[in-house]
Amino acid sequence: MTRFGKLLSLALMATALLGATTACEKTDPCKETPDCTKNGKCTATPEGACKVGSDADCQISKGCKLDGKCSVKDGACIAANDDGCRASENCVKNSICEAFNGLCVDLGKVMDPACAASCPIDGRCVMKGGACKAASNYHCTRSSEGKPDPDSACKKLGLCTAQDGRCVAASNDDCAKSLACKEEALCTADNSQCAASEAGCKDSTACRTSGRCSVKDGKCAAKSAADCKKSARCQLDGACTFKDGQCIIGGSADCAQSTVCKKAKRCMARDGACVSK
Repeated sequence: MTRFGKLLSLALMATALLGATTACEKTDPCKETPDCTKNGKCTATPEGACKVGSDADCQISKGCKLDGKCSVKDGACIAANDDGCRASENCVKNSICEAFNGLCVDLGKVMDPACAASCPIDGRCVMKGGACKAASNYHCTRSSEGKPDPDSACKKLGLCTAQDGRCVAASNDDCAKSLACKEEALCTADNSQCAASEAGCKDSTACRTSGRCSVKDGKCAAKSAADCKKSARCQLDGACTFKDGQCIIGGSADCAQSTVCKKAKRCMARDGACVSK
């Protein structure tokens, strides 16, 4: 082959390579667009539009880096798992590290409508793994101000601390915040619940009003006639007899010493009540 022939052959090869490179570039026009960098729309459709074609498209986008939207679903990049969220800048800066409904969130601050029934009862306020769970103390107290909401599991039952997906009474301090402590003397944390103590029951409103001065199954209960006779109900209504764990009006003798007998002449026992003769 002459020198001219060689030069011509080299020129033709270079032209062919340049043409191939240009053709390659023309098949990926979307990769150079801002929508690819920002939203993962990096794959060209046959019609020439740009779309999110794969997880790989999402993973090169700012949405993945910043917000954990690293997986494709229904043509858009979403946060599909906790791993993507934890690797994002938003997790590092703002503790938004868990995937929920396609976004990275702080699950401890989410009130999930799907858990509206259990949330006010026991603080299980967010769906995770197919079940409603308590993800933070916020779910137990329903407040970020340190004072529990009146309708929360913390205020009602002393279940103020989130552990393993549920609200528990982790200390006596948790119980002390609750209406259960104030009204039922359930002021001692025992096995993650608020329970009564002998000393607590004897000093409680439940003892003074209805004779529940002893402990039974973790709650204040009447256990003897002595408990009943200490109560306001004995003095006022004649409920001075102990029976089957309750203080009841056992007979006319109970009525005779009561306030309703002295003031309203209701001194005869009939059908569990003091009545007039």
